[in-house]
Amino acid sequence: MPTGLTGLDRLLGGGLRRRELTVLAARTGMGKSMLGLAFARHAAIRLRRMALVVSLEMSHVELTHRILAAESGVPTEKLQRASFEDTEQATVARTASVLQSAPLHFGGDTASPGLADIHALHARYVRRGVKADLLVVDYLGLMDTFGSATRERGVAAILDGLSHLAEEENLAVVVVEQLDRALLERDDRRPRPTDMVHAEQIMPSAGTTIFLHRPAFFAPRHGQGRHERSPDPKLYPEHLFPRLGLPEPTRQPAQIYVSRHRDRRSRAVEVEVDLSRSQFSDPPADKASAGC
Repeated sequence: MPTGLTGLDRLLGGGLRRRELTVLAARTGMGKSMLGLAFARHAAIRLRRMALVVSLEMSHVELTHRILAAESGVPTEKLQRASFEDTEQATVARTASVLQSAPLHFGGDTASPGLADIHALHARYVRRGVKADLLVVDYLGLMDTFGSATRERGVAAILDGLSHLAEEENLAVVVVEQLDRALLERDDRRPRPTDMVHAEQIMPSAGTTIFLHRPAFFAPRHGQGRHERSPDPKLYPEHLFPRLGLPEPTRQPAQIYVSRHRDRRSRAVEVEVDLSRSQFSDPPADKASAGC
């Protein structure tokens, strides 16, 4: 299941694997939910394969805003405020029309479902004759572990159940996970498998782990990672600068690290992210590189 990012697909051996559980992890605010949604967008809109996104953090309206922003190029904030130019409004309308036919479906809607709820949601689509190709669950830490003696046992049961669902239904399953604060104490801030909040439960179940890292996220307030002037005065009035500023530039580089099951060696690829439009893309050819 190609992700739409050439370098990442190369590291994954073609894309996300069916019949396998993939864990996508990053720190809060890094863009992990956005990347998981980007996988689903590519599958549904570009490949015309059914993608089911179970979001425990964002409402269906928030998900729709992000998808419209990514596909139309109109910033999310403008969509939320419904304040854009006539040409942008026409672009959004055309994009919305195209998206109506895309096999992209939502579940969760800010609730906290457990494993049984996700199974029931998937089964409901199957009964309608709509079989999912990709399932994205965002995120593991918010899932309910009904009746489990401990949180750890409950999380292990969830991961085991999602792994079986992937195998039995020939699904590619992506579970979003949080990283703890341990990496903040290191100079390079590069994520490691042991940084995952539920690392002990994840490692036996996950076939692949993907880590997202944005160095600009850790830049000083008025350092390299910030705008000096408003990128869009109509959206961000000049009088707010530099008192408030923006946390990140409109576009910035990021790294994605990939490791396979029980493989301590991870490989990295460069990507570019536009947080204002919820977009991930390959870097220009002269900047593209892969590391170890």
